[in-house]
Amino acid sequence: MSLLFGLTVAAPAQAASIGTGAVSIKGQSSELVPGATVEIRQGDCSGPAVWRTTTGNTPSAYGAFGIGLAPGAYCVVTLSVPAPYGMPANTPFQMGSGTGNWVTVWLPGPLAGAVVAKNSLGYGINGVTAFIRQGSCASAGQGVWQNITATNQWSSGGFGISLLPGTYCTSVLDVPWDYSAPQPVETVVSAPGPIWITIWLASRTVQGQGDSVISIATQSRQKIVEFTCADCTSNVIVEAVGPNQTFDLLINRIGSYPSGRMLVGFLDWTDSNYNQISVHASGHWTLRILDLDMIRQAGSTISGTGDDVVYMDTPGVVATFSNHGTSNFVVWATDPTYGIDLKVNVIGDYWGTVPMTSPSVVQITSDGPWTITTW
Repeated sequence: MSLLFGLTVAAPAQAASIGTGAVSIKGQSSELVPGATVEIRQGDCSGPAVWRTTTGNTPSAYGAFGIGLAPGAYCVVTLSVPAPYGMPANTPFQMGSGTGNWVTVWLPGPLAGAVVAKNSLGYGINGVTAFIRQGSCASAGQGVWQNITATNQWSSGGFGISLLPGTYCTSVLDVPWDYSAPQPVETVVSAPGPIWITIWLASRTVQGQGDSVISIATQSRQKIVEFTCADCTSNVIVEAVGPNQTFDLLINRIGSYPSGRMLVGFLDWTDSNYNQISVHASGHWTLRILDLDMIRQAGSTISGTGDDVVYMDTPGVVATFSNHGTSNFVVWATDPTYGIDLKVNVIGDYWGTVPMTSPSVVQITSDGPWTITTW
């Protein structure tokens, strides 16, 4: 103690240590949220207020703010939030001395993600119109989102979405002509994000009996036709037809046709448009339209039975073909010099080696089992 003008004065009290840190206001996908007003209360959530602020949108304080408080118990009480976020529960926290006191308040709100349409191989499909509504698929609900899948900078066959937690039903309103519309997909959206809703599309399948015409919309070497008519007994003719009297004879067989695949416009010297598939058959038949990515792929060896189109992806300069059949055995292959080159054209059984540069797309006409080996 010291004596001053006859008065006794106590020494100054030691200041309590102050803790520092920050409070972040975040949505369910961890996005920082500006425009939220909060209050920090001492002790429990009903204690006296010691801090009040609104999160800003400047780069240095976006959705967060710094704090400096004496060590102890506190509670963040949210007073208001911007739409479409909901009010969160109170957030108690313990303030320690020194730095590094980080507090996060999680706001109930939308979760970001995407709707993606895919075929059976997992490739994205553009042009699918998807509609999302609230509630389960078993009951009616309010629509909340509708868009068309498209290619963006990250992937193909999707579009971005943002949904509040809850149950949703995604149905397909429209698909490209060569796909069938799938059943609705039910999704439960919950934190944390992101959310992904995948729509799986099956290739378009058409069933019929006798002669028929199916509408398509494709160009040369873009679609594969898969055809089956096991109970056919007479001529089976399947051809692609273009608007300018362009024709591509895909199948010409007599009797049963168990199954086969042919590439539309494979032999076209210049690209052509096709808008119909004409079927002439006496029995019950099934026809599927497949994307080019559904082609059968092989390394240096592949086997099959009947008509087919395959992709040999191993480098080579020759190919050995074997065939056991009674009718035409015809093999065409893409070639870096000739474009498309006829490799084999015989009737009945065959075994032989011919020049063929691979990788190559190969189209086979056969009524029996066959094998291709490249090297």
